[in-house]
Amino acid sequence: MEKEVAYHYYGREQVLYHFFVEAVQPVPALIHTIDKQLHYITQVIPKVVFEFELKKIDSYRMRYNLKKESRKLMLSSEHSMVILEKKERKLTLISTGNFEAETLLFEHLRNVENTFIAINIEGNSIGWLSPIKQAHYI
Repeated sequence: MEKEVAYHYYGREQVLYHFFVEAVQPVPALIHTIDKQLHYITQVIPKVVFEFELKKIDSYRMRYNLKKESRKLMLSSEHSMVILEKKERKLTLISTGNFEAETLLFEHLRNVENTFIAINIEGNSIGWLSPIKQAHYI
């Protein structure tokens, strides 16, 4: 997400959620407009997203297997698995099992960019991976 958009919509995430829901299944007459809006509020996913390294994980979590491809990353263990796939301006995450692998990947994404927002269309939820610090003026 572009920083200025993230700062503007911090605390008003439901507005973004409804926009992304509409973007998934747009009214045919609005496809071009929604695509332009998506392009304006999002940014290209940085390559560093896929520079995830298991050696950065403490020894407790070293039971994970990591498989990387050019646009896909899979982190798995005996009890959890997460697959992250990169499109130009969107990451898609599929997770099974407990939340450990997903949590590790979210920790990495928080370190890459502080304006990532997670949206679960089916679960009707949205949230920032890192809370955005707002400037307070006196």
